[in-house]
Amino acid sequence: MMTFLNKKPLYDITFICRRDKDYFAQQILRELKKKYSIQYLYPEHKRDYSHRQIRGNVIWVEWAHKFAHLVSKKKWKQKKVFVRLHRYEIETLYMEKIRWKNINKLIFVNQDFEKLFKQRVNNSVETITIPNAVFIDDLEYNPPQNRKNICAFSISFNQVKGYLELLTFFSKLIKKDKKYKLNILARHPQNETESNYLHEIETKIEVLSLEKFVTITRSTPERNLINDRKNISDFLLQQDIIISFSKLESFHYSFAEGLLCGLQGFYNAWKNPFIKDFWGKWGYDSEREMIDAIIQWSSLPLKEKRIATEKNREYVIKNFRSDIIGKKYEKEFFD
Repeated sequence: MMTFLNKKPLYDITFICRRDKDYFAQQILRELKKKYSIQYLYPEHKRDYSHRQIRGNVIWVEWAHKFAHLVSKKKWKQKKVFVRLHRYEIETLYMEKIRWKNINKLIFVNQDFEKLFKQRVNNSVETITIPNAVFIDDLEYNPPQNRKNICAFSISFNQVKGYLELLTFFSKLIKKDKKYKLNILARHPQNETESNYLHEIETKIEVLSLEKFVTITRSTPERNLINDRKNISDFLLQQDIIISFSKLESFHYSFAEGLLCGLQGFYNAWKNPFIKDFWGKWGYDSEREMIDAIIQWSSLPLKEKRIATEKNREYVIKNFRSDIIGKKYEKEFFD
C-alpha cells in the first residue's frame, strides 16, 4: 500500500526561511523557479520545523541562525545543504551551535565577511561569496533633475544604517547650502528597538534644528512584492542623491536600487570599509570630501549628470542582475 509520504512530490530545492525574512532571496528564487521546482518552508518556531518536511534534493537555508542550526543537526547523505550568511549572524552564538560539518557550503554576500568568518569561526567549512541580486525590471531609470533632494532608505529603522550620524553630517552640509533636503524612508517600527531608534532620530532632528530640512516617512510593510517595488520606485522618483552612513552593511541593497533609478550615490567609506568591493567608486574617505563632492555634483549640467547616472545603472545591471546571480546559484546547487 502506498503511504501518504510517498505521494509527496520531490522538489529540486527546499528553501527554508522565517516568514517575511526572504526579501533578499526572492529575486534569486524567481530565477531558479523558471527551471527548477522549489519547496518553500517558512517556520516561525522550532516546533514548526521537522526534518521529514524537507522534500528537495538541495536545501537552501536563508540566514545562518536558528533554522540553519536545526538543519545542521542531521547528516544529509542524499542532499546538499547550503546556508547563506548575510552579516549580523556572525556576531551571534549560532556560529558555535551550527554543525558546520553537515553544511556543504556557506554562501556570503561580501568577501570581507567570508574572510572574517574563516578567521573567527571556522576555517574548514567550504565557503563562497555571491553578491545579492537586484530587481532590475521593477525599478525604472529616471533622468536627473536640478533638485537637491537627498535620500536614505531601508527596510527598518535600524542602528546599523547610521541615521544619527547622517543627521550630523547633513547639518554640516546645509550650513553651506540650505536648499538641500534629506528624506529618510523605512517601514513603521515593528518592535521596541526600532521605535526607540526612531525616537532618537526625531530627537536629534530637533536638537540640530533640522525640522525644515528633514522628512521621515514611515512606510507600511507590503506582502505583495509588486506593491513594495512600486512604493520604492515612487519614493526614488522624487530624489536626486542616495546617501549611506551604514556602519556594517555587507552589500547595501538600497544603495544599488538608488543607483539603478538614476540617483548619484555617496557613502561614508571612512566608517564602512566592507562594501568597497561593490561601491568603491561612490565612497569618500572623509566628511569634507563628501560634502565637497555633493556640492560639486549639484552644480553639474544635467547632460553630465545623465551620462553619469546612466553609467551607474549599467554597473548595477551588469554585476547584480537576477539572471546573472541566479546562474551562479544554479552552478553551486547542481554542478
